[in-house]
Amino acid sequence: MQKLKRNNSDVWVMVAHDGEFSHANANICYMGIGKVNAAIATRHIIDTENPKLILSLGTAGSSVFDYGEIVNPTGWVQRDMNTTEFFAPKYVVPFTTDAQILEYGKRDARYPHAVCGSGDTFVRNIAADIWNIVEMEGFAIAYAASKAGIPFASYKFISDGKSGDTADHEWSAVLGEAKEKLHKVYEEIIK
Repeated sequence: MQKLKRNNSDVWVMVAHDGEFSHANANICYMGIGKVNAAIATRHIIDTENPKLILSLGTAGSSVFDYGEIVNPTGWVQRDMNTTEFFAPKYVVPFTTDAQILEYGKRDARYPHAVCGSGDTFVRNIAADIWNIVEMEGFAIAYAASKAGIPFASYKFISDGKSGDTADHEWSAVLGEAKEKLHKVYEEIIK
């Protein structure tokens, strides 16, 4: 966990990088990149801040959605978990009863629905599998919130879309637009 920014709210925003979200009136946990950082940070917020809602905001890539769209994932896949040699289904931790897709999060009909493949690897070919967006932290945040029974919602700005208007090296160039759109989403939720 990199840092916390506190406000007087019981809503906490989990963000990997401060370039994606920095709203002046939000409680923000800047987690760092990856599922391990996300899991540790989310559990810390649950244990110390008693959140009434956890929001996962940030960027994602997609071969289905267009660049600049905001999507609302409620399905979560651990896309880098493949232990099929141990007779576990792909994307499932062996010896658990977990499903391939964790269904958790508030559905917001104002935005397209998404299933997010989270993993600690960069994806060069964003072809859909059982997911239609990819990023690195969402599964861990959703999993921790679901185990603690904390309400959860997620919104992702598509930084690499099906139309091919961005490339991997341009991610930092789209952060300003992502931040602006995610701030508007946050303001809609907090009303």
